[in-house]
Amino acid sequence: MPIAAPDNLMTADSPYLRRDAIARVLGGVLLLNLAVAVAKLLYGYRSGAISITADGVHSLLDGSSNVIGLIGVFAARKPPDSNHPYGHRKYETFAALGVAAMMFFGCMEILATALERWRHPRLVAITGSGFVVLIATIAVNLFVVAIERREGRRLQSELLASDAAHTGSDVLASLLVMVSFAATRFGISWADLAAAVLIVALIVRAGFGILKGTMSTLSDERRIEPKVVEHEALAEPGVLEAHNVRSRGPDDDIHLDLHILVDPGMRIADAHRIGHRVEGRLRERWPGVTDVIVHVEPGLESERGTPGEEGELKAEG
Repeated sequence: MPIAAPDNLMTADSPYLRRDAIARVLGGVLLLNLAVAVAKLLYGYRSGAISITADGVHSLLDGSSNVIGLIGVFAARKPPDSNHPYGHRKYETFAALGVAAMMFFGCMEILATALERWRHPRLVAITGSGFVVLIATIAVNLFVVAIERREGRRLQSELLASDAAHTGSDVLASLLVMVSFAATRFGISWADLAAAVLIVALIVRAGFGILKGTMSTLSDERRIEPKVVEHEALAEPGVLEAHNVRSRGPDDDIHLDLHILVDPGMRIADAHRIGHRVEGRLRERWPGVTDVIVHVEPGLESERGTPGEEGELKAEG
């Protein structure tokens, strides 16, 4: 079952190959998550343990998030068109947002079941096979987390990173279930219910972590500090000033624009070449930059910028 992708696909210059690699990782992880979910749910159904049933729902949500992720990746694979001139990359971010929504939905289901158990408490019978199921699923989940984190970094994928966080919370949930199983065997009847509530807290925490990252992208939060971009642009001979730097987008698809000032007496063709060199310099410095717009202006006093709140230069027009 191929999960990891070849190293030669990890470049920002190969967006379609990158998405194919992400899809392969998600496909392999989906099969593992479904196997883990089925094992937990079957044991939860047979034993009546609410904690492992909740953990099984958590794992099932992992699988659901993989499906959502695959849909998002294939949608994001489309090239820019007339209706989407900036491409379809944000569909992947929307998919990550869908992962968080599924997690919160799962929390509601688990809490409803926990409330019912609180109203009608009972001591569940835990056997040795329950511990075997948990140990096996924890091992699988640790493998999945390691793969998704590694590939998420190499592919610079928000989706894989968010899914790794989701699966990581599943590992902690399974450990809680194991503790509750041990406590239940010593006659502590409330341990099963307490573990289920703690699992909900873990899911909510992971969900808000995903929301923070996706909302940062969707709200066009700044990606590169303007002063650093200004410094890099000024390193190009012929650039007198750089200002009005803006950046947005996910880390692997950053859109960057800025204004540069050149000698007012310079020929248009020469000024244009300087703009192209600045663009190339910025792309080389930040490989995640996929679109750069350099506005070339004459270095007149009226065009110069003034320091902003963080020391970056701002100019009107």
